[in-house]
Amino acid sequence: MILTKKKAIDLSIELWEFLTKTGKEKGDWSEWGKYQKYASNKQGVIDRRCFLCEYNEHKGGGSHCSACSYMERFGHCNHEGHYYNSWDKTRTPRTRKKYAKLFLEQLYQLRSKK
Repeated sequence: MILTKKKAIDLSIELWEFLTKTGKEKGDWSEWGKYQKYASNKQGVIDRRCFLCEYNEHKGGGSHCSACSYMERFGHCNHEGHYYNSWDKTRTPRTRKKYAKLFLEQLYQLRSKK
């Protein structure tokens, strides 16, 4: 099934709302199985457990993030100082919630972008 840019953003928001509430890691989200149909690989695994990365794969962007909506607006998510990078490096649920919320706010901005 084709993953659209809008759907990738909406599913990212759904995931990050969970992470904001729980302070858990992406692998703990129970909804992954529901969205295997969007995976571009035969294993049915969403690329990097990120719908925006998966959308990039669908668009042929490869590992360079050239079709990533987040990167277009905010820069590379995994660079030092970005909320995702900070979330990924922390290990406590409280701090994960903090950075997940900040990252989620950016995803909301992507969705509302005209």
